[in-house]
Amino acid sequence: MIVFFRGALLVLLCILVKIGPVVAMPAESYFKSVDTITAQVSPDGRLVASIKQSDASQKLDIWSRKDGSSHTLIDLETLTSRDASIQFIRWVGPKYLVAQFKEVKKGVKNLLDTKPAYRLLVLDVSGSEGQPPEIFEVKTPGWLVHALPNRPGHFLYAKSGIYSKVYSIDVSKLNRFKQKASKLLRKDGGQFTVQNEVASVEGYAIRWFFDPSGQPKSVLFFNDSKLHLSKVVDGNSTAPIKSWSEEELEEEPAPGAEHGVLIPVSISSEPGTYFCLDTNSEKDRVVYRCNFTSGEQSIAYRSDSYDIIDLVIEQSTGELIGVKVVHNGRLEYQYIDEDRQEKNGMASLLKTTVGRSLDSTIELYYSESHGQPGRYFISRKNQKIDQLVASKFPHLNDQLESRQYHEQVKVEGLDIPYILTMPKGNGPFPLIVMPHGGPLGVFDHQYFDYYTQFFVANNYAVLRVNYRGSSGYSTELEEAGVHQWGNLMLEDIFQATKVVSDRSDILSSEICSVGMSYGGYAALMMAIKHQQLFRCAVSVAGVTDVNLYLNSPYATEAQSKWMQENVGDTVKDYGKLKDISPVYLAQNLQRPVFIIHGEKDETVDVEHMYRMNMMLSKFDKDYEWKLYPDMAHGPTDSEHHRAIFGSIISFLKKNM
Repeated sequence: MIVFFRGALLVLLCILVKIGPVVAMPAESYFKSVDTITAQVSPDGRLVASIKQSDASQKLDIWSRKDGSSHTLIDLETLTSRDASIQFIRWVGPKYLVAQFKEVKKGVKNLLDTKPAYRLLVLDVSGSEGQPPEIFEVKTPGWLVHALPNRPGHFLYAKSGIYSKVYSIDVSKLNRFKQKASKLLRKDGGQFTVQNEVASVEGYAIRWFFDPSGQPKSVLFFNDSKLHLSKVVDGNSTAPIKSWSEEELEEEPAPGAEHGVLIPVSISSEPGTYFCLDTNSEKDRVVYRCNFTSGEQSIAYRSDSYDIIDLVIEQSTGELIGVKVVHNGRLEYQYIDEDRQEKNGMASLLKTTVGRSLDSTIELYYSESHGQPGRYFISRKNQKIDQLVASKFPHLNDQLESRQYHEQVKVEGLDIPYILTMPKGNGPFPLIVMPHGGPLGVFDHQYFDYYTQFFVANNYAVLRVNYRGSSGYSTELEEAGVHQWGNLMLEDIFQATKVVSDRSDILSSEICSVGMSYGGYAALMMAIKHQQLFRCAVSVAGVTDVNLYLNSPYATEAQSKWMQENVGDTVKDYGKLKDISPVYLAQNLQRPVFIIHGEKDETVDVEHMYRMNMMLSKFDKDYEWKLYPDMAHGPTDSEHHRAIFGSIISFLKKNM
């Protein structure tokens, strides 16, 4: 059983990451699939359920606080032959665990579309270890809306239709998994009846909102061609708090507006307040806090780069503790530092309570720092020893050591923040300049960064610049990126690199730029424009022809319009955009470059690589290239990561 002293752990992580052996870590050892996606503590605090991931499938594991042991409850590979994933898990009392599954039913070409199917399973965890759990199933279409903490073995389940309803479900009355209904065996135990009805609304409900005890407070539903948010009193909806017409929902934001129509997705613990997402945004990266009665609005959370698909709410308090995002094609949880308001800006330790026992004596918390991937711990009231439950990357626990610096450089009157991550020792170290993708509305954060720590583990310093256009700092910084794609954004990266290159612990003669997507574009441009400073460049899924990118056949109409307004107009600005495109500047390149692309990329079409390859070959430049036939916009699985980053390290060793 692994234990940690809570106070000592926090101090160590805030000052310096736990010391491990200072040896290069090859890509084969570093890049492995995420192990733990999320975890939930049982109401009595005895058990922790977690979703485990591998490249092939997912598992549901149970960890025991009594002895620190864990075992697999179910493995999706054995549960179903279809491509399946676990969408969420929820305890309904100390004995039962609810899991929402998504299965992909493959269609028949030209006859039947491939479509997802959803299943809500309830697992009895009280059986003996090593024995398969008893599994119950809800066959009626709908979704779990509340776990009813004060009624073990019961939960609330919503059905939508012309009349939408919420029912109270008793697990003990459900049919067993794959058990066929009969005259003597009614579907779902015959529980979808008036007697079990908790709330109803005339219209198609898409969200129900409850207080922590399970009392319905409000509902979001469609009726009469409008979307309504209404209070629920005595189980029935009342006059709407707010309504939106179809025209309002589809209307684009006015020029200069900070956001479009904000729609509630979860209720806040603050009276009359909801957490909302922007329905008009092409990229859902911001969570807003809205009071539709008073009209007050504020930003509750901003994701660094990924689209938010749902929120993570702490069940007992109703507090927003994180968001669900899609990263590398898979569901991932991003947690919010619960002490972020009290910390000094860029503290690199994140800690969030993700669940607690009903009596609040036991807490499950998530913690990560810039040099330590996320881990889940159990803490007990009045005890200083915490138990390690699960890790995102257990093979990296206590294996990484780094120092992190947060500085700014002034460029054209604007403060440009940057993060410098250094290996252990005095150096001097070769430097990797790693611009983030996006580029607008995205930012590099101070917590654990998978790619940064890989390079640091191989004895490279890493510079990440939050150039103009980056979010996460100030409105001024973000708005300054408009129409600066190939101009001041690149100047910000260059000026920060110059400042860092003057440090005594940096080898100014060994600097290379490495990036993905826009970062790949910026990496190439650094080597083209500033050859006196950069020795080489690596571009993964990088843009090489800006006009081609802005005319992408994969972009939606809204995306194309947004890019024309914020990057450039391919008709009016064709010449200017051509002048900032690497493919037309290849003749000027005097440094070795490595271009990598996926043939299935629908964000930056593989044509970008083909064009750059052709021009580099035409001018007989020093370059390498690699095409991955089954890869989309960058690596997603461990195999691609190992291959790509292994080849990048080989390229760096040859050219730095």
